[in-house]
Amino acid sequence: MARIYTTPKDEKPKINKSAVLDFFEQRATKVSTLGPTRAVIYQDKSPDLAERRDTAEKNLLLPLLSISQSSHILDAGCGTGRWAEAVVPHCASYFGVDVSPGLIKVAHDRFGSHENVRFAVCPVDALSKEALGTERLFTHILSFGVFIYLNDDEVLDALSGYAALGAPGCRLIFREPVALEQRLTLLEHFSDEMDQQYNAIYRTEQELISLIKSVLGDAFIQVDSGDVYPDPSLNNRTETRQKWFLWEKH
Repeated sequence: MARIYTTPKDEKPKINKSAVLDFFEQRATKVSTLGPTRAVIYQDKSPDLAERRDTAEKNLLLPLLSISQSSHILDAGCGTGRWAEAVVPHCASYFGVDVSPGLIKVAHDRFGSHENVRFAVCPVDALSKEALGTERLFTHILSFGVFIYLNDDEVLDALSGYAALGAPGCRLIFREPVALEQRLTLLEHFSDEMDQQYNAIYRTEQELISLIKSVLGDAFIQVDSGDVYPDPSLNNRTETRQKWFLWEKH
């Protein structure tokens, strides 16, 4: 169990992909007791914080997406379908992918009956037309809370997939927790809140933007960014802050 702080010059510890997948599979088993929102927002012992965060996030970010009945949405790291609930009624098609078969089953059970909805088990760092079995390009790509579970090389692979799957004018929105000071890596950290081992990488905002620009810089422009939870009562972490970043393809 370790909390490791690093600077840009330091060697970066890596998280284990199998341990991350095991974590998500355990979260899927908790949906029956926690519900589909709390199971993926990780506020197991807080009475209503997960639900308030979910509402605040959607109220803030949904208008930024400019979704219409002609929109084709890729939800990369869709979890239990938390965002499917918000966008499926307003778009032409929705495709949710996640590394966790357990979470995909939950999402499919909730929304798979909609004729414009598809789900697939696929790591976000392996996204391609071939992996998804589609020739479609997407007008919108959602990437919410995904990169903290990927090592840097995997983030770059995910971004390459996003770039290849985005249609001209694609609006790509990230929502990620960022470290306020130094990069923080959690290795087999036991979370009292969740009663589970947890692995994650909290990059600084500068580090995260640098990774994004290294892949998307020639094809996309950053449109805007900001805090997800301006209300301090929704942010109960002292070392990290939830940020959103909106990019658009030329």
